[in-house]
Amino acid sequence: MRTIAVVNQKGGCGKTITSINLSAFLALAGRRVLLVDMDPQGHSTLGLSPGAATPARTMYDVFRSETGGPEITLADIIRPVGENFDLAPADIRLSAMPEALAGYTGRENILARALAGLDDRYDYVIVDSPPNVGLLTFNALKACTEALIPMDPSFFSLHGIGKLFETFEVLESKTGHRISPRVLVTLYAGRSPFVKAVLEEVRQHLADQHFNTVVRLSVKLAEAASHGVPITQYAPTSVGFEDYQALANEVLREEAPTAVAEDAGIATATAEDSDIATAVDSDFATAPAVTPDGVIFTIEAPHAAQVQLAGDFNDWTPDGCEMELAGRVWKKLLKLPPGRYRYRYVVDGRWQTDPRNAAVEPSPFGGNDSLLVLDEPGTPEWVLPRAEANGSE
Repeated sequence: MRTIAVVNQKGGCGKTITSINLSAFLALAGRRVLLVDMDPQGHSTLGLSPGAATPARTMYDVFRSETGGPEITLADIIRPVGENFDLAPADIRLSAMPEALAGYTGRENILARALAGLDDRYDYVIVDSPPNVGLLTFNALKACTEALIPMDPSFFSLHGIGKLFETFEVLESKTGHRISPRVLVTLYAGRSPFVKAVLEEVRQHLADQHFNTVVRLSVKLAEAASHGVPITQYAPTSVGFEDYQALANEVLREEAPTAVAEDAGIATATAEDSDIATAVDSDFATAPAVTPDGVIFTIEAPHAAQVQLAGDFNDWTPDGCEMELAGRVWKKLLKLPPGRYRYRYVVDGRWQTDPRNAAVEPSPFGGNDSLLVLDEPGTPEWVLPRAEANGSE
């Protein structure tokens, strides 16, 4: 069971939107997901059930049972909000618990003990934390082994990230509990040079501690929450859908490779032939696969009338770079020299990133581009000058 705390002491950076939509996409991928609302504002609860009556039992009751109240477990308050998707709700009463638990030994481990009683009912537990570093947030961190840190691209956020990483270090030094943190840039508009500079700072200074996915500013995400549903149900053609799908794919790629392949229905193979066999023979799309004959691009779009490929390798001109349908998957073989390439698929005229490739970067023309980096492989037969790669197969 993977446990991920969505945490940032700064409000307005997309913690709840990220908690809801990451959970929804993981559930859509067939994972059993529990979203725990640890924010007394109860925004995750509201964002999955607007207008509904306040739940009779919430996280407040789970915490209160530690102080002599009725014995209420996490399983007692969980309610389903979708297929493979459950919610442990919260309400404003939870804000009283830090004071009520003052001086209580082990108060920072209440959530960890509560999760231990679930007996591995879930593949993922996502914890939406409050916008501060207090008892409730420490409970989230002690109960989780990973931290996802949503960050809007601003000066204050960049400063606050450093303080949050210091908090993780203090937590480890005092308790021995280690958190693996990763930053997710959210609310990305992409037009301002300053915003682009903040993103570059994150990528340069956080090395492997950031997600490749960047979540663009999208009103559809807020609209979906106001309707009480995740973006998966509200706007499947929006950039918000595309970005959180990419984030979920990136998270799923961190699972054990065998488990991911089996869950996706993809046959496993040796390191030498797995990408080639999957890309060439499978009815499932993969990230671009390097073969002795070139790079195979694949995308699953069985109902599309036409799919094209555009990128740095053909001057972003989809015409003349049509893909071929084989079963459920569209495929294209390009002979590319080593280098760094940005690309997108054009599905019935709609430009989109590669849903199987978590590596993306903001495009100078708006939105995100998928990213492919081909390392120098020596001198294989398929290495051609760039001019010969344009539209070739």
